[in-house]
Amino acid sequence: MVNLIIKVISIVVLMLPPAFLEAEASHQTYTIGFGSCITEKREQPIWKAIKEENIDEFFFMGDNVYGDSDDGLLIEMKESYKKQKNMFPDWVFSKKLNAIWDDHDYGKNDGGFEYPLKQEAQAMFLEFWNVAKDDPRHLREGIYFSEEKEIFGRTINLIALDTRYHRSFLDQADKPYSPTQDKTKTILGEAQWKWLEETLNEESDLIIVVSSIQILPKNHGFEKWHNFPHERIKLLNLLKSKDKPVILLSGDRHKAGFYKDGDIIEITSSSMNKPISKPIAFLWDFLGKESDDLLQGEMYSQENYGVIRFEQDQISVFLKDIDGKEILSVKI
Repeated sequence: MVNLIIKVISIVVLMLPPAFLEAEASHQTYTIGFGSCITEKREQPIWKAIKEENIDEFFFMGDNVYGDSDDGLLIEMKESYKKQKNMFPDWVFSKKLNAIWDDHDYGKNDGGFEYPLKQEAQAMFLEFWNVAKDDPRHLREGIYFSEEKEIFGRTINLIALDTRYHRSFLDQADKPYSPTQDKTKTILGEAQWKWLEETLNEESDLIIVVSSIQILPKNHGFEKWHNFPHERIKLLNLLKSKDKPVILLSGDRHKAGFYKDGDIIEITSSSMNKPISKPIAFLWDFLGKESDDLLQGEMYSQENYGVIRFEQDQISVFLKDIDGKEILSVKI
């Protein structure tokens, strides 16, 4: 009886017109969500909208807990991870999760290579995100990694950078930060740069680079790649030499925005539940909206998250608000 049913279904499928079958195939999607700056000290209502996206993966782009402290000890970090595990809805842990860190889950505000407990912080990070014991991140200095994905016949090279472990001192002790002229200073460090160059040589149709801090913007006084302009130029020249589409994903800013430099686009998604207070946002707008030569449109300062949606015939990137309403979208 079962065999008979299977044969009947097969005959019906074969009788369907090709246009119908192509339409059905075009409805298939693979969805990667992404976001940053989600504190365990506040409620997280944004997960309701993200659940409706029916994501296959989610990428946490830094400040995934707020466990840093003035003394730099990791006691508060341990408690923050414990609390955050209970804050995330259960369904999140049924998805594939990737993560990099920024300063608040690294251990020191705006910190870099000088942070003395970075090895201990890395061990806590890898444990929380359940990174497999045979993963290279358990042996290397820093939490950078890459993955090759095959999605609807396209090869995706997903590259996640560590902008903390090896980063040199900033030129200023506090904000506003400005670009250094010292070309011996680095964001990635020698070993990570070598790894990145080798990883970018792998065959792919699309490159996605995740950085906790913004790459393209130059005009603001917060942390950014342009505080080390020689490193920014080196990265962009390397990406442009590959002559293929590049998507940059970044966080940190507690604002969201879309930037474009030729075939390279950057989507900044921040914050998931810790937006800039409305009085401060109003004051900033009063003093003058943030501008940048590569910024497309205006920045968005309320809760937000991002989505990359892969379909048979296109790739789309979205920024969405706390209710899942579209802020902007870009087709690749």
